[in-house]
Amino acid sequence: MKLLKRLTVNGVEYPVVAEEVRLDLDRPGVATFQVWAEERLEGQVNFALGWNMQSSLTQFFAGEVATSTPVDARQQKLFCRELSARLDKASPVALRHPTMRQVLAAYAEQTGLAFIVPDKPYADTKVPAFNGFGSAYHAMQSLGDVFHIDDYVWLTQGNGKIFAGSWADSRWKGREVEIPQEMLKKISADGSRTIAAVPGLRPGCVVNASSGGGRVETVTLAGIHMRFKCKQS
Repeated sequence: MKLLKRLTVNGVEYPVVAEEVRLDLDRPGVATFQVWAEERLEGQVNFALGWNMQSSLTQFFAGEVATSTPVDARQQKLFCRELSARLDKASPVALRHPTMRQVLAAYAEQTGLAFIVPDKPYADTKVPAFNGFGSAYHAMQSLGDVFHIDDYVWLTQGNGKIFAGSWADSRWKGREVEIPQEMLKKISADGSRTIAAVPGLRPGCVVNASSGGGRVETVTLAGIHMRFKCKQS
């Protein structure tokens, strides 16, 4: 089996020499890519991967180049942040009698991000006011309390879109993953586990809930392996 990888910057594909991609629950992910490119690169990055026997590659990371540093005359090292890193910028919002859907529409307009909001009553329930004077990231963290959402999460998808709502309404509900113990290459002292890369594994997914696993908090891809850590159920 061979793990296939495809990296594009502004739609142009560049061969990947090495990579490390870290995804976090409720935080923008980061990635480092070493690529064959003679000139510095900038713009939007899309990274997909999949095993050669799979029918298609899975979009794993959508972000933007923060820095491009020459390694030698033919290679660049890219440090990238997920598109959701735009939430870290100051984004003042003051709304009267808004719904959560309207709050996210305001942040979408400011950041250019796309949000996925489930068709549930909490998404269209009005509150007296919503005032966000700091970053959109802090606002995202507060939505669960403001709109009284049980088990609130916000999750960045591989295509860069952001789900906001109850975990029970997310794509992961009913898609719990069981990974056989024999596939676990290594279990570290901090509880993180290393396996052969699973392209669809992301923060928010529930893994091995019946045998001491839980909800995935972090995923790090390097080479053909993934290291992930779960929050205990």
